[in-house]
Amino acid sequence: MWQTMKVWKHLKTENIYLKTSLEDKHAVLCFIAGELQKKGLIRDADRLIHGLQQREKTMSTGIGNGICFPHTTSPDLNEAALMLVRPLNPVDFEALDNLPVDIIMAIIVPENQTALHLQMLAGMSRLCRAPEFLTIVRSAEDEDTLLKEIKKLEEGMAFH
Repeated sequence: MWQTMKVWKHLKTENIYLKTSLEDKHAVLCFIAGELQKKGLIRDADRLIHGLQQREKTMSTGIGNGICFPHTTSPDLNEAALMLVRPLNPVDFEALDNLPVDIIMAIIVPENQTALHLQMLAGMSRLCRAPEFLTIVRSAEDEDTLLKEIKKLEEGMAFH
Protein backbone atom coordinates (compact mmCIF):
# COMPACT_ATOMS: atom_id res chain seq x y z
CA MET A 1 0.00 0.00 0.00
CA TRP A 2 1.23 3.50 -0.85
CA GLN A 3 2.11 5.44 2.29
CA THR A 4 2.34 9.22 2.33
CA MET A 5 5.77 10.06 3.62
CA LYS A 6 6.03 12.59 6.42
CA VAL A 7 8.94 14.93 5.82
CA TRP A 8 9.65 15.56 9.51
CA LYS A 9 10.43 11.86 10.04
CA HIS A 10 13.38 12.09 7.60
CA LEU A 11 14.61 15.62 8.33
CA LYS A 12 17.18 16.06 11.09
CA THR A 13 18.10 19.39 12.65
CA GLU A 14 21.74 18.87 11.62
CA ASN A 15 20.53 18.78 7.99
CA ILE A 16 18.75 22.14 8.22
CA TYR A 17 20.79 25.15 7.13
CA LEU A 18 19.36 28.61 7.65
CA LYS A 19 20.97 31.77 6.23
CA THR A 20 23.57 29.92 4.16
CA SER A 21 25.56 32.01 1.69
CA LEU A 22 25.14 30.45 -1.77
CA GLU A 23 25.79 32.38 -4.97
CA ASP A 24 24.15 30.23 -7.64
CA LYS A 25 22.67 26.85 -8.57
CA HIS A 26 26.11 25.21 -8.88
CA ALA A 27 27.06 26.46 -5.39
CA VAL A 28 23.84 24.96 -4.01
CA LEU A 29 24.56 21.53 -5.54
CA CYS A 30 28.17 21.63 -4.30
CA PHE A 31 27.01 22.63 -0.81
CA ILE A 32 24.56 19.71 -0.63
CA ALA A 33 27.19 17.17 -1.72
CA GLY A 34 29.91 18.71 0.43
CA GLU A 35 27.82 18.62 3.60
CA LEU A 36 26.81 15.00 3.04
CA GLN A 37 30.45 14.07 2.48
CA LYS A 38 31.58 15.97 5.62
CA LYS A 39 29.05 13.98 7.63
CA GLY A 40 30.38 10.72 6.21
CA LEU A 41 27.09 9.86 4.49
CA ILE A 42 28.67 9.75 1.03
CA ARG A 43 32.23 9.08 -0.08
CA ASP A 44 32.32 10.90 -3.40
CA ALA A 45 30.94 14.46 -3.45
CA ASP A 46 31.87 14.89 -7.13
CA ARG A 47 29.79 11.89 -8.15
CA LEU A 48 26.83 13.27 -6.20
CA ILE A 49 27.24 16.72 -7.75
CA HIS A 50 27.28 15.07 -11.18
CA GLY A 51 24.03 13.19 -10.36
CA LEU A 52 22.37 16.39 -9.17
CA GLN A 53 23.54 18.27 -12.28
CA GLN A 54 22.28 15.52 -14.59
CA ARG A 55 18.84 15.77 -12.96
CA GLU A 56 18.85 19.56 -13.42
CA LYS A 57 19.76 19.16 -17.11
CA THR A 58 16.65 17.02 -17.61
CA MET A 59 14.45 19.73 -16.11
CA SER A 60 14.96 22.27 -13.36
CA THR A 61 13.88 21.08 -9.93
CA GLY A 62 12.81 24.66 -9.21
CA ILE A 63 9.05 24.08 -9.02
CA GLY A 64 8.07 27.70 -8.49
CA ASN A 65 6.98 29.83 -5.55
CA GLY A 66 10.59 30.04 -4.37
CA ILE A 67 11.03 26.27 -3.87
CA CYS A 68 13.34 23.71 -5.43
CA PHE A 69 13.84 19.97 -4.87
CA PRO A 70 17.29 18.98 -6.11
CA HIS A 71 17.36 15.20 -5.95
CA THR A 72 19.32 12.16 -7.07
CA THR A 73 20.43 8.73 -5.93
CA SER A 74 23.72 7.61 -4.42
CA PRO A 75 25.29 4.16 -4.15
CA ASP A 76 26.98 5.33 -0.92
CA LEU A 77 23.82 5.82 1.12
CA ASN A 78 22.15 3.18 3.27
CA GLU A 79 19.19 5.43 4.05
CA ALA A 80 17.71 8.55 2.51
CA ALA A 81 19.17 11.95 3.33
CA LEU A 82 16.94 15.00 3.35
CA MET A 83 18.29 18.54 3.62
CA LEU A 84 16.52 21.86 3.99
CA VAL A 85 18.56 24.90 3.01
CA ARG A 86 17.40 28.48 3.28
CA PRO A 87 19.96 30.62 1.49
CA LEU A 88 20.89 34.06 2.79
CA ASN A 89 19.75 35.49 -0.55
CA PRO A 90 17.41 33.89 -3.11
CA VAL A 91 19.23 31.87 -5.79
CA ASP A 92 18.42 31.65 -9.50
CA PHE A 93 17.52 28.00 -10.03
CA GLU A 94 15.98 28.37 -13.48
CA ALA A 95 12.65 27.63 -11.82
CA LEU A 96 9.47 27.01 -13.80
CA ASP A 97 8.13 30.46 -12.82
CA ASN A 98 11.53 32.14 -13.43
CA LEU A 99 11.65 33.36 -9.82
CA PRO A 100 14.68 32.73 -7.58
CA VAL A 101 14.43 30.11 -4.83
CA ASP A 102 14.72 30.68 -1.11
CA ILE A 103 13.68 27.20 0.06
CA ILE A 104 15.84 24.27 -1.05
CA MET A 105 14.70 20.77 -0.12
CA ALA A 106 17.34 18.27 -1.26
CA ILE A 107 16.61 14.55 -1.41
CA ILE A 108 19.34 11.95 -1.84
CA VAL A 109 18.27 8.30 -1.70
CA PRO A 110 20.08 4.98 -2.05
CA GLU A 111 20.15 4.10 -5.74
CA ASN A 112 18.13 0.91 -5.28
CA GLN A 113 15.20 2.60 -3.49
CA THR A 114 13.10 4.05 -6.31
CA ALA A 115 9.81 3.74 -4.41
CA LEU A 116 11.21 5.68 -1.45
CA HIS A 117 12.54 8.35 -3.82
CA LEU A 118 9.04 8.83 -5.28
CA GLN A 119 7.40 8.78 -1.85
CA MET A 120 9.78 11.47 -0.59
CA LEU A 121 9.18 13.67 -3.63
CA ALA A 122 5.42 13.26 -3.19
CA GLY A 123 5.62 14.04 0.54
CA MET A 124 7.71 17.15 -0.07
CA SER A 125 5.44 18.33 -2.87
CA ARG A 126 2.39 17.86 -0.68
CA LEU A 127 3.97 19.75 2.22
CA CYS A 128 5.05 22.63 -0.03
CA ARG A 129 1.47 23.12 -1.22
CA ALA A 130 0.54 24.14 2.33
CA PRO A 131 0.92 27.95 2.48
CA GLU A 132 1.77 27.75 6.18
CA PHE A 133 4.81 25.61 5.37
CA LEU A 134 6.35 28.39 3.29
CA THR A 135 5.70 30.90 6.09
CA ILE A 136 7.18 28.55 8.70
CA VAL A 137 10.39 28.01 6.72
CA ARG A 138 10.83 31.63 5.69
CA SER A 139 10.35 32.96 9.22
CA ALA A 140 12.21 30.28 11.21
CA GLU A 141 14.87 31.61 13.55
CA ASP A 142 16.47 28.27 14.42
CA GLU A 143 16.62 24.68 13.21
CA ASP A 144 14.99 23.00 16.22
CA THR A 145 11.94 25.25 16.18
CA LEU A 146 11.62 24.83 12.41
CA LEU A 147 11.60 21.04 12.65
CA LYS A 148 9.02 21.14 15.47
CA GLU A 149 6.79 23.44 13.41
CA ILE A 150 7.05 21.17 10.34
CA LYS A 151 6.12 18.16 12.50
CA LYS A 152 3.15 20.03 14.00
CA LEU A 153 1.97 21.09 10.54
CA GLU A 154 2.28 17.60 9.05
CA GLU A 155 0.62 15.91 12.01
CA GLY A 156 -2.35 18.23 11.54
CA MET A 157 -2.68 17.56 7.80
CA ALA A 158 -5.23 15.06 6.55
CA PHE A 159 -3.58 12.22 4.64
CA HIS A 160 -5.55 10.63 1.82
